[in-house]
Amino acid sequence: MMTMRILFCKWRRAFGVTSFPAGMLAERSLCLPFLFFCLFVVSAEGRAEGGWELPAGVAQLSDSLKRQYAPDARVALFEVDYACAGTCVMVRGVTTSLEAKTALLNGLKARHYEVTDCLKLLPDSVALDGKTYGVVNLSVCNLHARPDFASEMVTQGLLGMPVRVLQQDGWFRIQTPDRYIAWVHRAGIRLMTRAELAAWNRAEKLVVTASYGTVYDRPQRDAQPVSDVVSGDRLKWEGQKGAYYAVSYPDGRKGYLHKSLGMPEHRWRSALEQTPAAVLQTARSLMGVPYLWAGMSSKGMDCSGFVRTVLYLHDILMPRDASQQAYVGERIEIAPDRSNLQAGDLLFFGSRTAAGRKERIVHVGIYIGDHRFIHSQGDVHVSSLDPADELFDAFNLDRLLFATRVFPYINKVEEIVTTDRHPLYND
Repeated sequence: MMTMRILFCKWRRAFGVTSFPAGMLAERSLCLPFLFFCLFVVSAEGRAEGGWELPAGVAQLSDSLKRQYAPDARVALFEVDYACAGTCVMVRGVTTSLEAKTALLNGLKARHYEVTDCLKLLPDSVALDGKTYGVVNLSVCNLHARPDFASEMVTQGLLGMPVRVLQQDGWFRIQTPDRYIAWVHRAGIRLMTRAELAAWNRAEKLVVTASYGTVYDRPQRDAQPVSDVVSGDRLKWEGQKGAYYAVSYPDGRKGYLHKSLGMPEHRWRSALEQTPAAVLQTARSLMGVPYLWAGMSSKGMDCSGFVRTVLYLHDILMPRDASQQAYVGERIEIAPDRSNLQAGDLLFFGSRTAAGRKERIVHVGIYIGDHRFIHSQGDVHVSSLDPADELFDAFNLDRLLFATRVFPYINKVEEIVTTDRHPLYND
């Protein structure tokens, strides 16, 4: 009976294949014929001998490269699987790291494997026809773990936010300015080339400053809505008409936003304060907004989404999740009387390092002062670490871990930057 190794190597010799380019065309024209060929022979002969078990050396190499180049799957991908038969290995999947792919192929060859390369390097510019950038086209855009509305929502994007587009599978896999990777339905973004994104970035924007609002198709309140908007949304500013700004969307739709709801970006930015006091004032303006897992807007937000959104409303970008936010800026071990905390410090909560278990961050809030902090848990509200305070929060006091100070590090570290310093907003 024909073994899988013979089948694999015979197919490669028949097609003259040594390696595959990473584009979709290569997978369709070369990888898929091999798989169909295998199915035909396997079904004709009953089963293929030998096998599909991944050799220990391959598994160890793959695991070590994933730990090195993509330890956090939220921001980097190394999704690789293999079809192995003896010394023949087909490498499939996707990665965002050229270094990881190169190291993998070289490592396999150094171990004397005959490698067929079907591993895609993302962004997949061939399949995307060069449109490896995009701009969010909805007021609030839901981003999912998989290309399916039923899958977990992992974060959100706001209108006008630029993204990298990595691949297409019905939906689009994208990477946000805070490097978060997720899937978005095609209605959520407008695909662009790099030149088109640069043109969008150069255009004057209008920033929505009200928590909620509506863009109309004519400059009057009884006109047809074009869409809703929320604070932090950015549209292209096309001029003004009476009490309204004329705006346009990434997909070219046009409309009018009342002047009380927004401000031209250059004016907004010049008036912006990036101080703890100003940020806390914005945080208090979101009091009562409901908790929403993965939420990142005034419609609803989770704990880290609240922190991320409040800072974004002051033009500051930082990592998305609490477990990422906890390790940027200056770490502060909190004094028993909390005298070393300052207003605007971020407080982190979770479980401490224990035998065989790492420190685990599960919640974050912003310190106000006088033992109080503001956070999203159920809704956005103020709690206290002081047992004598009517707002005392025993649950969170018991799991308080440490604080970080971020304001002195704005535009001093790559994880905490303003949008005018971020490559995606200036490409």
